[in-house]
Amino acid sequence: MSVMKIAVAVMGAAFLSAAHAATEVYVEQGARSGGDGSKGRPFATLEEARDKVREFRKNGSPGGPYTVVLKDGTYHRAATFDLKAEDSGIVFRAENPGKAKLYGGTVLPAKAFAPCKDETVLKRLKPEARGKVLVCDLAQVVGGDLPAFPKAFRGKPPPPFLYAGGEPQTLARWPNNDGWASFTNVLDTGLAEADADDPARRAKRPGVFVFDDDRAKAWPVGEGVWLKGYWTHDWSDETIQVASYDAATRAITLAAPHGYGIGAGTWGSKERRFYALNVLEELDEPGEWYIDRTAKRLYFYPGKDALRGEIVLATLNESMVMLNGASDVTFRGLQFAYTHGAAITGRKVERITVEGCALHNTGQDAIGLSEAANCKVLSCDIHNIGTTGIFISGGDRKKLVKAGNLLENNHVWKFGQFSRTYAGAFNVQGIGTTVRRNLMHDGPHLAVLYGGNEHTFELNEIHNVLHETGDAGAFYTGRDWTSQGNVVRYNYFHDLGGDNQGQSRHIMGIYLDDCDSGDTLHGNIFQRSGYAIFIGGGRDNTVTANLIIDSPVGIHFDARGMKWKQWNKSIDGWNLEGKAQEMDYKNPPWSTAYPRLAATMDNAPQEPLGNVFRDNLIIDAQHKPLDFDGEVRALFHKLESAGNAAVDTSGTNKLARIDFDPKGFANIIAPEGQPIALGVPDRGRGIFAFKKSKWFQQAMPALNEIPVEQIGLYKDAFRTKLPETKK
Repeated sequence: MSVMKIAVAVMGAAFLSAAHAATEVYVEQGARSGGDGSKGRPFATLEEARDKVREFRKNGSPGGPYTVVLKDGTYHRAATFDLKAEDSGIVFRAENPGKAKLYGGTVLPAKAFAPCKDETVLKRLKPEARGKVLVCDLAQVVGGDLPAFPKAFRGKPPPPFLYAGGEPQTLARWPNNDGWASFTNVLDTGLAEADADDPARRAKRPGVFVFDDDRAKAWPVGEGVWLKGYWTHDWSDETIQVASYDAATRAITLAAPHGYGIGAGTWGSKERRFYALNVLEELDEPGEWYIDRTAKRLYFYPGKDALRGEIVLATLNESMVMLNGASDVTFRGLQFAYTHGAAITGRKVERITVEGCALHNTGQDAIGLSEAANCKVLSCDIHNIGTTGIFISGGDRKKLVKAGNLLENNHVWKFGQFSRTYAGAFNVQGIGTTVRRNLMHDGPHLAVLYGGNEHTFELNEIHNVLHETGDAGAFYTGRDWTSQGNVVRYNYFHDLGGDNQGQSRHIMGIYLDDCDSGDTLHGNIFQRSGYAIFIGGGRDNTVTANLIIDSPVGIHFDARGMKWKQWNKSIDGWNLEGKAQEMDYKNPPWSTAYPRLAATMDNAPQEPLGNVFRDNLIIDAQHKPLDFDGEVRALFHKLESAGNAAVDTSGTNKLARIDFDPKGFANIIAPEGQPIALGVPDRGRGIFAFKKSKWFQQAMPALNEIPVEQIGLYKDAFRTKLPETKK
């Protein structure tokens, strides 16, 4: 053997792992330049490791599979780490799970902060904040000009963003403590007036309202003040700059129009709400901060222990990792954090696995995979997310080819931190994804947004979402006849909404909105969940063996398709028949899979027909067990309904009883002075004891099949302990 061949063989052997029969390439933050990727001489960057694997493949030696091992440390990302089709078949793993951290920002040392002594700034601060606000010069941290705030935006503000102690800090705001200011007097909604004499009023324009509080007099409108508000609907938020403020009339004119105008909106609520942000004058609470974007100075009012922990300025405004056309790539045991973009995104990907990772403090999605097939996200902890925890789409809807994606055993919380609406724990689109045994909680709006076909959502626990929104559901889908074949089963919904936990009649557990059709809701448990099940005019939905307890309304069912003119018009995303035609729904494979849908236009299409209600138990409704409109009551006899009951356990609560006579529903009323003993604790997961209760077994034996012992997270190789149970 030649000397050259011997050298090549020795070098190749340095990368081989006998234990894993894989070729391993090592990376270490701060490693010396000139490394070769071996354990003793690791590379300093992921790019070097990726390129080394490309070289191995090109040379044909050493062979795969390939693993990139990240040694303990913090890897600062100033740009996206790109993986393409040629990078398929690589495992990226932490040498020690959780100890290799990818940050999309810069750690600011505590010594970089000093007391603010600038008299110009101090005069703008409230007296109680002076002496407590620190300043950090960012000139050496952030290159180039800092982006300006636009006149209006949804979601995240321009970068950078500050984190301390593992938590996002608060852009200087008023009111403090997540409070809201409100108004009712609208001078100009800003909506277009088609018949107006003034041409300017025929187009959308910025709204004007009266704010009856002198607080606004102190705001530097000329420098820039932004208001984040629910301007019309409690499911649509937007941040809009103040164009002008008239101190005499207290009129605030916005700098950009809001799509729905401003003023009365969701379910007739006249009062609208907002808070002011990015205002130096409101920097008056621990945890608040503000950046002078011209001078590049960060002003920070630190909390008690903020300077003792890690302070990170998230600067990366794009995906930390981008997979484009890649397949068979695994991320294992890594942390992805402190970025103003997404953590991991992918397009046209197959068999991507993210397992045992922690993803937190991101400006956008933690994980976003589009056109994905057979991808998995398993046993990850995901929190403090700017938009959605996990977005995934895939499969071929028109051909009804399932994606085969799986999202399981993930703990997702504090999502929608910047995009306050329609940004939940999960957003599932396309066809054929399973979302199983996850725990999701603490979000301002929904937990799961879904559309498409043949998805399964099972054995998940959902609580404490819908904190600040209305006309919204923990699970939400809508405005589509073709969203068929989805199954929502064996999930536990509890304690939804804001302060009046679960008792608001402006929120829902499962919300099938605007004629959504063809879903199966089976064996779910709802406790303190607003309108537990809300069917907004849809067809062919199957609602069976659900347990609903201590919620205002058990089941809402309306016939809006019979009353709303836009049901089949191209208005605001309706056009129900047109969407079906796009799927060629009258021909195979659609007509074979969904024969009732294929016959819809020949069978009273505006009527909510084909819905099934069987073996549902509604206990102690706080407002009414059933909320059916007049049209539904008139046609309910056409539907399949049997074995359902509403229960008044006290024998004195008439609100818990059905006050009309729908087919297949009965009242169970405790005898006077003899309340029904359910045999289960009132709060927490103690409700699961219903399976041991003789009363439940007799009243609704169909509930016994709910596998309560499998609901929620479980221990595995990555999740070695479970979070404390919500009581």
